[in-house]
Amino acid sequence: MKRILLPVLLSLMVVIMSACGQEQTTGNPSAPASTAEGDATEKEVIVLGTSADYAPYEFHKSIDGKDTIVGFDIEIAKAIAADMGAELKIEDMDFDGLLMALDTEKVDFVISGLTPTQERKKNVDFTDIYYYAEQAVLVREGEGGSLSSLNDLSGKQVGVQKSSIQEGIAQGIDGAKLTSLAKIPELILELQTGRVDALILEKPVAEQYVKNQQGLALSDVKIEQADDEAGSAIAVKKGNQELVEQINATLQKLKSNGDIERFVIEANELVGD
Repeated sequence: MKRILLPVLLSLMVVIMSACGQEQTTGNPSAPASTAEGDATEKEVIVLGTSADYAPYEFHKSIDGKDTIVGFDIEIAKAIAADMGAELKIEDMDFDGLLMALDTEKVDFVISGLTPTQERKKNVDFTDIYYYAEQAVLVREGEGGSLSSLNDLSGKQVGVQKSSIQEGIAQGIDGAKLTSLAKIPELILELQTGRVDALILEKPVAEQYVKNQQGLALSDVKIEQADDEAGSAIAVKKGNQELVEQINATLQKLKSNGDIERFVIEANELVGD
């Protein structure tokens, strides 16, 4: 009888222990990864979407032999993450895919020299404007003298970044033929090889290309814009007012301390290194 009962009792104990273990591991599959003793959970991650081809806003730079995304937009993003107690993760993508990535929650916020146009406001929410910049027309060296206004680009091939505010400006030029591409370096190549006659860029970006690449120059064209068409703001998913307020608090602090001006100066210096 002992030989019969002992295996049966052992089997029952195994079943009972297994059931207890299963209850502990499947009771709450969405719970944070912490133990009963109260170990700290992993640090929250906040994901930034950007198009890192827009120096001095955001661009790639070799730092200590490692490809790194830098720029004054990136420093602002770091400050936002720090104020939230979160770890910053950067997703580099084409400019025209940024707002879609935000809408589908692949990223939490977008910083990429983004102008808060009325059209964009239909789909995303924006923070306060953190930086104002002029627009400029970039040409090959020696070819800027014939351009004094946007109207002089009529009949010419004009390069712009796809889905950008500059694309909208170019679309308003009667007779202009547009080349819209995803990346600024691709547009620079189009200009250098003569496939486009001019590029419309934000002035700080155009100035960096003139400074660092031979054969390029700024034209004398002045592009007038209202303040809400010339500023850069941060985009978040529609309806996420809490995140907008958190970011605005950080932006206000950075502006009050003069940190954004310092970030811009440091980013410009970094481009030239």
